[in-house]
Amino acid sequence: MSSNPKDTFQWVDPKVRYPGAPPYVIGLPKGEGFSPFKIFFFDFTALISGLSLLLAQISHIVAYFAKHGIEFKGVADFGLIASLAPTDYWEKLKDLSEFFRPFTLLPKPLIADSWEEDVEFGRQFLQGLNPVLMRKCKPEDIEVGSKFPVTEDHLKPYLGNNFSLKTALEEDKLYLVNYAIFEDIIDAAREDQLGRYTAAPLCLFYLNDKEELLPVAIKVKQKYNKETDPYPEIFTPKSSKAEWKAAKLAISATDIAYQGIIAHLLDTHLVIEVCAVSTYRTLTPDHILYQLLKPHFFDTLAINYMARSVFLGRGGFFDTTGALGYTSSNELLSRAYWGEGLSTDYQGEPWEFYKKALPYSLESREVKDLPNYYYKDDALLMWKATKKYVSDVIKNHYQTNQAVENDDKLQAWKNELISPDAGTIKGLLPPEKASQLTGQLNNVDDLIEIVTTMIFLATTQHAAVNFGQYDYGAWVANMPFALYEPFSSLYTVDTEEEREKILLKWLPGRQQTIKQIVLVKVLTILPPFTSKSLLTLPNPFKEEGDKQAFKDFKEKLREIESQLKERNEQLKQEGKTPYVYLQPSHIPQSIAI
Repeated sequence: MSSNPKDTFQWVDPKVRYPGAPPYVIGLPKGEGFSPFKIFFFDFTALISGLSLLLAQISHIVAYFAKHGIEFKGVADFGLIASLAPTDYWEKLKDLSEFFRPFTLLPKPLIADSWEEDVEFGRQFLQGLNPVLMRKCKPEDIEVGSKFPVTEDHLKPYLGNNFSLKTALEEDKLYLVNYAIFEDIIDAAREDQLGRYTAAPLCLFYLNDKEELLPVAIKVKQKYNKETDPYPEIFTPKSSKAEWKAAKLAISATDIAYQGIIAHLLDTHLVIEVCAVSTYRTLTPDHILYQLLKPHFFDTLAINYMARSVFLGRGGFFDTTGALGYTSSNELLSRAYWGEGLSTDYQGEPWEFYKKALPYSLESREVKDLPNYYYKDDALLMWKATKKYVSDVIKNHYQTNQAVENDDKLQAWKNELISPDAGTIKGLLPPEKASQLTGQLNNVDDLIEIVTTMIFLATTQHAAVNFGQYDYGAWVANMPFALYEPFSSLYTVDTEEEREKILLKWLPGRQQTIKQIVLVKVLTILPPFTSKSLLTLPNPFKEEGDKQAFKDFKEKLREIESQLKERNEQLKQEGKTPYVYLQPSHIPQSIAI
């Protein structure tokens, strides 16, 4: 390894960078790879899961031919392929359970028995695998002339004749998710070529008297054309059963696409790599920021190197299994990070670092008082503990703002993060503090905010958007990686029974389902198999004052662990779903998976 970290950790040339992606390091620098044990454990988990699911599929094939008989069609190998093709289809949704028998060694997903309920659908936006999109609905979001013109006439048949839209808005009873970033991301010809279909939906939720968040109106695309679209503009629970199920499926399939590419890959993995490489290139191991941050970069370069190989490239997972394919997945990534399209004329807001601080996110979405929002509650506990820890350490070394301003290495680190020729991160600080970005970083509290956000994204936030993937994504009817028929296909038949059969064709076939289950199983391996947890992380510091700050942090984490376990036990006793992803024992030290 070169003694110069800038030789070891080199930014990839923008000309060969994956389209739409933030900067990243060339290759996998020496010393940054996985341990042999971790490689073995990854491969073993994937192999055992895959083989057991294939065994379940073989069992299904045998049973299928025993029931229907076997007829070879065509010649040679193609005859066998054609004969096996019907065995990939779902005959009924209950057949998903075949993949979660005792011999498959895979537990039945958390929501397998309740996924169709509206209460469960709403709950997942507060404590599922993508709990970061829900925001308070404002009058202009749903007024006549908006993209989502929901009226009392839509909602009264479900919520009762006494329902008042004005009152519901005033009492903070209405919430919204909006996937506008998916609008026109792929054209119909490309969708037909892929055989996979997407949407750009909106969903309105109502907080009822039981403090349950219920979906009450769905629009499946941003722009509705009553002349060409064969379905209603807005669906409600009073639509037909198949229509309401289809509308919710359009939401959930879009939500897991958002989670996979934006909330998970971009907002944690890719951005934290920028932070890690910038740190390694500009700070030395004796620098306090290096000591503070390095434990939270463990194995991140390695897992991202694997992700770029397995997910982002041509023939990768997004290309062959995701809803958008290679080109449109990169388009979504570019829209989310750079604020502009690659192959479309999309123009939006670029990704900004300060907006990913938890207090800003909750405030901007106006959800701080939303009940039963366990992601919010638990993440706030972790944010406050992390900020106290960061503050204690940094103030041990920077007693004054002048000390920050005089640290040349710290200034080089800041410049590396934001340089258009290096890290490219926009909005490291809010606009009113932009003079510290064009000039010198000169405020202790602002430095604490930056470092807290980095550690929070690398630990708590990643845990929140990663470890729910098996519970919610292994049951593909709940969150399929892609839909295999266009929404309009529901209207090629007339009866409810026929529409239910159409909906089965929307889902990934059994082979694609196996891929989805294996992936989410591997991606949700908990500590200690991938890294230490925050509770077991060793003390990274050299000086006594910093060591004490770390000990205080660990003590606070143990208190949070006990508090959340007690809350989750109470939820179980009440017959409710516990929220376990942000228990400190479940939060890895870094993005290591």
